[in-house]
Amino acid sequence: MTGVNGDTVAPCAGKPPTFVYLIAVLLLGQALGTMATSILPAVAPKVVETYRIGSSLIGYQVSLISLAMLVSLVYGGNLAVRWGGCRVSQLGLVLCIAGCVVAMLPHPGFMLLSAIPMGLGYGLVSPATSQVLMRFTPPARRNLIFSVKQTGVPLGGVAAGGLAPAIAVWVGWQWALAVNAVALAILLLLMERGRAHWDNDRDPRAQWITDPYGGLATVWRNRALRYFGMAGAAYVVMQLALLTFTVIFFVEEMKLGLVQAGFILMASQAGGIAGRLFWGWIADVLRDCFKALTLLGTVMAVTTLLCAAITPAWPVAASCVLFFVLGTTASGWNGAFLAEVARLVPPQSVSAATGGSLFLVNIGKFLGPIVFTLAYQLTGNYSNTFALMAIPSAAGLVFVLLARKRGAA
Repeated sequence: MTGVNGDTVAPCAGKPPTFVYLIAVLLLGQALGTMATSILPAVAPKVVETYRIGSSLIGYQVSLISLAMLVSLVYGGNLAVRWGGCRVSQLGLVLCIAGCVVAMLPHPGFMLLSAIPMGLGYGLVSPATSQVLMRFTPPARRNLIFSVKQTGVPLGGVAAGGLAPAIAVWVGWQWALAVNAVALAILLLLMERGRAHWDNDRDPRAQWITDPYGGLATVWRNRALRYFGMAGAAYVVMQLALLTFTVIFFVEEMKLGLVQAGFILMASQAGGIAGRLFWGWIADVLRDCFKALTLLGTVMAVTTLLCAAITPAWPVAASCVLFFVLGTTASGWNGAFLAEVARLVPPQSVSAATGGSLFLVNIGKFLGPIVFTLAYQLTGNYSNTFALMAIPSAAGLVFVLLARKRGAA
């Protein structure tokens, strides 16, 4: 028995689920996993009200999630070979459920502690699901299918922005975490239906860990790839700022209700979905990903500066439009970025280069909320702090230009 890519796979009992079913559960896994990590920022004002803590401290919980994700990226890469991509993805979602449960416990310390299982779990999901997709997706449709799967990230952000604030206002913010945990548990059962078929390439004799820093070394030896990874680390700062501080900004400073602020967060994440498709299309049209990401970085920096002009007198619709445009850039660069990473290295090095580049990106994810929190403590003003995020956006633009120069050399 062979897969669509010519892999020899063992037969399994029963009729396997359809390819559409596979895409649906993997997309839902990406979306619900993202939602688990996004709920606390989306309901931050209610968490602050419960625990009487500074709202900007939510950024530290998001940074801890990113730090735990780094551990998964470094040490969890070979688990999918040993256990199978679907099983490792299920493990990641179980850890996300554990994170939701811990975050519901009645003390602010548990909120921080929840970041560890959430980050470890979320860091396992994307690489594991990518392994499954690589085996079962027809090569002619691979770019499209991978792009569809990756839209699960902003889709989870949309769900967090649209549902979590409403649930928090209605019955309490803890119930938003509970609903997400139940949805994840149901998804685990749905994934089990096809697990034996999707994981029939697993090798129980495979080592748990193999050269954990090999991917980072691959990136660092290639100057174009090194600068490109740094560009991703800089661009992701604004992506995390949007996800973490949008609701807090509009509730505390712009005096909106939690649900209205959630709509603006939802608009920014919807922009991320549109942006991933738009900027990937632009890169194909220009036949130059560097040009596309240079244009993206320019738009991101300019749009970020406009945040300084937001006042409580702004209509909610105007804020939604601005944050939608900002979301198309801050959350829209990922697909084109990963495609260019793959182009810059030989085929046999794509996996290692992708892992190494994502390691650098996750350093930006870890540092971004901390940088934003410290900047807010200096300015005491969210609109100006958002505007200051034009600095890392501009830094990302410079790194893209340096990467283009090295890539053309």
